Amino acid sequence: MNSPTEITIDSLVLGESRERMILQGREPFRQASESIAQQTKYHLDIFTFDLDKPIYDQTRFLDAVKRLAIECRGIGIRILLQDTERARREGHRLIDLSRRLTSKIEIRRPHADYIDHPENFIIADGIGYIRRRAAGRYEGEANFCHPIESRLLTDFFTEVWERSEQESSLRRLYL
Repeated sequence: MNSPTEITIDSLVLGESRERMILQGREPFRQASESIAQQTKYHLDIFTFDLDKPIYDQTRFLDAVKRLAIECRGIGIRILLQDTERARREGHRLIDLSRRLTSKIEIRRPHADYIDHPENFIIADGIGYIRRRAAGRYEGEANFCHPIESRLLTDFFTEVWERSEQESSLRRLYL
């Protein structure tokens, strides 16, 4: 009798793996975020409360974002950051990277109507996503191939993006 195949984050393929994986704890979110970023080919949208350092300030994730930014045409990485002050104050390598690749990575602060939105999520190539239902808890899901849910998240992200403004406090001033 065959035993069921265990699904692991490393086995998920962007655009192919339709399995919904429940994520609990910081480490699974870090692994899933690295994996989906490494597989992204066109664009990555991130809606985050504070650029969660244990997730987004990790070398493997940053290397994947840098590769995507260099290879993509136009803005490849869009980030909606709710608490810009904390990220600026504490420092973050993703912010530093966005300052060096300004035409490829853009960070905006959501309009006041969306500033308290509880979910955090990543959408990769409009087909896969990782979602945390509440910014303060590492509980949620990942699906590397769910076009319908990814489209709904992308539509919401784009709505917020179009009503947001670039965050000037995160930009580097050259004098």
